[in-house]
Amino acid sequence: MRYIIIICCFTFCSAQVFSQYDYTGSRSTAMSGAVTSGPGGSWSIYHNPAQLANLEGTQLNSGYSKIFGFDFLPYYTLGFSYNNWAINIEKMSTEINSTELSSESVIGLAKGFLLYEDQQSSVQFGTRINIYDYNLGMSSGIDGDGSLGTDLGSGQSYGFDIGFQGVLNSRYYIAYYLQNINSPTLGRGVGNHLPKSITIGLSYRPYNDLLTSLDVHQLSGNNTSEVRFGIEYFLNKSLILRTGIQSNPNRFSSGLSYKLTNFDISYAFITHHIMPTTHQLSLSYRLK
Repeated sequence: MRYIIIICCFTFCSAQVFSQYDYTGSRSTAMSGAVTSGPGGSWSIYHNPAQLANLEGTQLNSGYSKIFGFDFLPYYTLGFSYNNWAINIEKMSTEINSTELSSESVIGLAKGFLLYEDQQSSVQFGTRINIYDYNLGMSSGIDGDGSLGTDLGSGQSYGFDIGFQGVLNSRYYIAYYLQNINSPTLGRGVGNHLPKSITIGLSYRPYNDLLTSLDVHQLSGNNTSEVRFGIEYFLNKSLILRTGIQSNPNRFSSGLSYKLTNFDISYAFITHHIMPTTHQLSLSYRLK
């Protein structure tokens, strides 16, 4: 019975929540989502597009997770970047006995720009266009397994994100990230508004092996803000340790990343004040 309630609630809310899943990738999961500011990397494919401004080369990133540890809530990601251009694909679905009850996917195209740079500072800007697609799947039908059901419909929408970041001496970072600034809706008629959000990020790197990040995330129409704090420490050239905490709701996260020449494998987990822990696995590859 508990699973039925979760499925019903998740199916009803996913069109409003998925675009606000801020823990895409193991780095974001391990740092409780505090990745809005700081130096760019393969994770920037999914987050603040301003961090793409200084990326060079070609990178491929993929990830897999079960939301709250449930087998029926798989979440897949795939990202590709070439210099300061990036494409990201995300999909989350609700599946029971190999039958997909609903699914939501996002395809995004992002570009980072370097607006200003001198010997000590730089100003970065980025933008992303997202194509949202939502499919309710088939009804249960006479047999109750969806085989003879009817199509419950689907929807599509477009959203725009923008981000800014200021960098001083490669140690101090301040960033501003706005999601869905065009107030997109999903569905016919009035439709459901996809959530808009504003995130302000601050990062400080006292030395090259340590990064501390603070995010304040505000969902439009919500009176409370989420405060997120993350730490990233390079134990050596191959091993990176990460951890984070978050308020509203209170969550704790941690993870690690192991680097081989051009290949990284990362694992992370994040707790929840009610639901079980979510685990995330990510792989990335850098082409020379």
